[in-house]
Amino acid sequence: MTRRPTGRPRRSALLAATLLGAAALVLSGCSAGAVTQTDTTVSSVPGSEGQVGPILLRDIKLDPGAAVVVPAGGTITLAGTFVNQGLVDDQLVSVTTPYAAQVRLEGTTTIPEDDATSMVGSAPGPVGPPSPTKPNGTLRVTLVGVAQVLHAGPTYPVTFTFAKAGSITLPVPVQATNPVPAS
Repeated sequence: MTRRPTGRPRRSALLAATLLGAAALVLSGCSAGAVTQTDTTVSSVPGSEGQVGPILLRDIKLDPGAAVVVPAGGTITLAGTFVNQGLVDDQLVSVTTPYAAQVRLEGTTTIPEDDATSMVGSAPGPVGPPSPTKPNGTLRVTLVGVAQVLHAGPTYPVTFTFAKAGSITLPVPVQATNPVPAS
């Protein structure tokens, strides 16, 4: 007389394989933990961006020039671009931040209709209205008497006020546009 297999070894093997598969899923946890592949992703646009009315603010950053850190009491410039998508000229009236005692504006503060004006940061050279060699006007905004040490990493609130468009406050990072030359 021959005995037929009862199916128990097959069921046990199937149960063991199912348990191992479930354990692997639970232990892997979709790799979502404190260290993910995207925790170090950096934006391709290094500065802050915003819009108030027809004025676009692009790639706005605090530019320490060749310095790595700006000491308390020191100066730092702003870099970036204002784009006026409106049908009338606008004007940058003021720039304020709790991190500076004073803000100096040099050059053209007018943002022409359907055009742009650049803040040159720490780049050397004259600033002013558009010319044949510079199609956009340029402006240097200098924060004088910074209230504390400024360094890359955190952002600092800066408020831009325009005559027609109004005001906008952006979180602005410190980022050198003129890196320290290699020696």
